[in-house]
Amino acid sequence: MVVRHRKKSRHLRGTKMHGIRTKRKAGQRGGRGRAGIGKRAGHKKELYRHSEKFLGPVGFVSVYQKKGLHHKAINVRDIDKNLEALQKKNLIEKTKEGYKVDISKLGFDKLIGSGKVSNKLLITTKLASPKAIQKVEEAGGKVEVLQKEELLEENSSSEEN
Repeated sequence: MVVRHRKKSRHLRGTKMHGIRTKRKAGQRGGRGRAGIGKRAGHKKELYRHSEKFLGPVGFVSVYQKKGLHHKAINVRDIDKNLEALQKKNLIEKTKEGYKVDISKLGFDKLIGSGKVSNKLLITTKLASPKAIQKVEEAGGKVEVLQKEELLEENSSSEEN
């Protein structure tokens, strides 16, 4: 009669060392902690490759973001397209003069001029590009800029020299 006997390797699955405990130091376990993830070793590479916990910073932070000079911008096209949806959410008002839009309520700092404007817009913003102001005024609207952009003035003065 044949004796049914599981192999030792199968029998000890689920245990940490699989039955090989002759030496019980860190060498048995591939080093302590994060040992072995350096330039030449690579036996723990998969563990760290798939773990977000150990990955370092990725990419870089813009100088403008560090100094707070990075502005969140919105196109006049996007405002013009989404007027009805914004009005339903009570983010803008419709008056006799036109649509009254405060860009800071929408979460933006700057108005830029990509796209066409077909409605009368009365926009209040911290910053606006000259092209955006021109497009809104051509459609019969008005842009009120609370803070003028100094970068445009600096660029125009450097081009003249």
